[in-house]
Amino acid sequence: MKLIAESKKTLSILLVAILFVTANQIPGVQHVTARIATNVYINFKYEHLKLSYDSVEYSPQLGDYSVAYKDGEGKRYGFMVTPKAMPIFIRHDPLEPAPE
Repeated sequence: MKLIAESKKTLSILLVAILFVTANQIPGVQHVTARIATNVYINFKYEHLKLSYDSVEYSPQLGDYSVAYKDGEGKRYGFMVTPKAMPIFIRHDPLEPAPE
């Protein structure tokens, strides 16, 4: 019985992952995924700044999504999210100091 329950759980996780990857082939879903990825990143790393979502757009030249947030004073911060098909990795963080 335990083996059947574990295999059902594994199959369910695999099915959800396949659906997620398949859905991310649609540009509208990619925009939402990029926005969610940056939102989670910002909430964990910069919660104290109280950034609010501004816009998201795809940059065909770079092959990445640019997701903009504003602070309380209206200053914009653009985060780059990659790759196009599964935009979940923050490639550029404008608040992170540049490596020397």
